[in-house]
Amino acid sequence: MRRSEFITLPGRGRGSMAVCGARAARSELWTLGLLAASSSGNANLRNPNMPIPTRRDFLLGATASALPATITSGVAGPAPATGAAGLREESWDRGRLVHLLPTVGHDRFLIKASLDHRLASEPELVVGTSKVRGQRNPGNGSFWQFDVPGLNPATTYQLSLTGDDGRALCEPWPLATFPAPTAMPERLRVMIYTCGGGHDALNADLPEGKINWLPSMLRRRLLARGLSFKPDALIANGDQVYWDLRAPQASKSSGASAKGIAYAGTFDRAQPVFGTVNEAPFLRASGPQIVPQYGALCRSTPVFFMQDDHDYFDNDEATDDIITFPPDQFMLNLARATRQLYYPEYLPDPERPLGLPGASAADRPPGVGEAFGTLRFGRLAEILIYDIRRSQTLAGPSAVFVDGTVETWLKARMAARDVVHVVNIPSNPPAGVPGNGANGTPTSSAPTAGSPSTRPSLIGRAAGSSSTTG
Repeated sequence: MRRSEFITLPGRGRGSMAVCGARAARSELWTLGLLAASSSGNANLRNPNMPIPTRRDFLLGATASALPATITSGVAGPAPATGAAGLREESWDRGRLVHLLPTVGHDRFLIKASLDHRLASEPELVVGTSKVRGQRNPGNGSFWQFDVPGLNPATTYQLSLTGDDGRALCEPWPLATFPAPTAMPERLRVMIYTCGGGHDALNADLPEGKINWLPSMLRRRLLARGLSFKPDALIANGDQVYWDLRAPQASKSSGASAKGIAYAGTFDRAQPVFGTVNEAPFLRASGPQIVPQYGALCRSTPVFFMQDDHDYFDNDEATDDIITFPPDQFMLNLARATRQLYYPEYLPDPERPLGLPGASAADRPPGVGEAFGTLRFGRLAEILIYDIRRSQTLAGPSAVFVDGTVETWLKARMAARDVVHVVNIPSNPPAGVPGNGANGTPTSSAPTAGSPSTRPSLIGRAAGSSSTTG
């Protein structure tokens, strides 16, 4: 007996969230954005007496929390980024902390954070009885990361953060490691959504009731509603930032618009992102799309942030004049800069090669991946996370959806029998989408590039295994 339910929250900001549930004799798969797996078969992973939430339940909760802002702004009109940033983190005091996003494995934490002021020396993160000095990231001097290895699996640690003067920068908070790869946890619940970006500045001066993007205040409330289901992890699938610079269609209402240039300025594609004229426009374009929305809401929820076309600061478009993907070096630099400052890379996994594209870079923590990652939750579930933008090609019959080494890894994990559930979550679907150049169909009159050759192979492998493609 199997029961499935999908709940989708459409959004333009341009996100959507979904809750889906599937119940089998021994397992359960949700996507809530909740994907949940269970070895017990209970309908609800937290409380077996509570029914699976319906679309109406989710929408009513999210709408109720967002209603005051909707009324004030005029049918979900512009909401300032500072308004979202000023929301309280429930009863938790975030002090001088502006944002914090952690990821975890079974033996390691990696945390990205920013403060509201510069520090003369490194802040200190206390994890249980261990102390770790922060590593300053580029930018305006307020961005930090904390790499904490050598932890015990399935253990909740109490974390505290102090400044260079020894004073607490925020209230302590808990964060837990995942179970060991050989363990069989009872259940897993994952919140998944896509297209979480959107800049409030691009909503300015629009007619009443009109918006280009969901205001960050409302996106934050949708996020808080999803987190109320107490997921064990969060996957944000692509498009954390919308600031298109060259795409013929999308850039006109984004980073290349008069409104966008007036707010952030222009970029010099011949210069690095940090320490040049590009740093200020980059921070203005990226920060207000991430920091107000997340703040420290996810401080105890491990996050896995993916990147898609807009995270490279362009829409996937193809015309006779320009084909925006694969990304050029400046687009790659912008995408890497966003991840370096705001959200963590993927921690190593024993079954994921360290030499995949975007992995083991010298300027990142040891062994991490930027484009390809794994959420491994014991033997219960393994979620394969991959950004196809860096290695997809458009070379006609020889085109590929992912690099050959990546395909080998994906197929091997789909064929493996050491995990009950294997779930594929690519940055975009392995099939053509009309209007998107790199997805297989030209935007206008550009020649069709052909379907990347690895798509049938991967789909065939998934169909012949116990894996699921999200």
